[in-house]
Amino acid sequence: MFQSMVSLMMVVALTLTSGTTVYSQVLEGAYASAEKQQPSLSVTPAKTYPGDVILVRSKQPQTVTLFSRTYRLQSSSNEYARFIPIPFDVKPGDYKLQSADKKLSVAVTVQPKKFEVDKLTVSKQMNAMRQDTARIDADQKKINAARASSRATPYFTEPFIVPTKGTLTTPFGYQRVVNGVPANRHAAIDLANKTGTPIWASNNGKVVLADSLYLTGNTIIIDHGLNVFSIYAHMSKLSVKAGQEVKQGQVIGQMGTTGFSTGPHLHYGMLIGNTYVNPQPFFDASPFLWK
Repeated sequence: MFQSMVSLMMVVALTLTSGTTVYSQVLEGAYASAEKQQPSLSVTPAKTYPGDVILVRSKQPQTVTLFSRTYRLQSSSNEYARFIPIPFDVKPGDYKLQSADKKLSVAVTVQPKKFEVDKLTVSKQMNAMRQDTARIDADQKKINAARASSRATPYFTEPFIVPTKGTLTTPFGYQRVVNGVPANRHAAIDLANKTGTPIWASNNGKVVLADSLYLTGNTIIIDHGLNVFSIYAHMSKLSVKAGQEVKQGQVIGQMGTTGFSTGPHLHYGMLIGNTYVNPQPFFDASPFLWK
């Protein structure tokens, strides 16, 4: 289609005039018109790791498939975009992100990454907290409701910030072993400091949950738009309420050790919908400038 249009325009240009200026203008116009009609599809970063996230963007409505799962891009800021999490269990290798009509595809490379083991010893009483499924399920319903919808346009443009001062005690992705028994993967980061240390909003957004929960204690969840959420857990004090819009760097609470916690720290996570992802790429650069 593109070649046929260009060829036709060339013939028209040569028929109307022999002047190179007119011919050049018509040819450039043909290329520009053709490019506008061609739907684009981009993925950043093209090389990623298990537990990380990619940003898919297009100028046209698209439904794409990756890892045998289908995602519909969302209309946002004069384009269509979607963050897609990379599952922890995806094997390293080259994959193809493909549009539903199979006319467009982009290569995605998942590189190998090793996650360490984090061994944790807790009291019998604290360990028993993890067995109270009724209370855990009740809280999960609140969390799911808070993350059920997200603003289509992002609240943010800048990189995210580390939301408190403290020592990184548990990095993202570590395999947790509690009292010798393998537990869930630690899909967040833990930052330890004294009780009362200020906690900041890592970026602009809207508070969708501010509540005391069973395992995570005093907890805040912020919607940053485009299905991106941040979560702040185990705090001693909450300084914001659900429905409140916040700015990056605004104090939203104080560090503590509420819920299932062995000492004062902030459990900070980033999620795409209900899937935890590595926050480090969001700290390094604005997602809209990922390469």
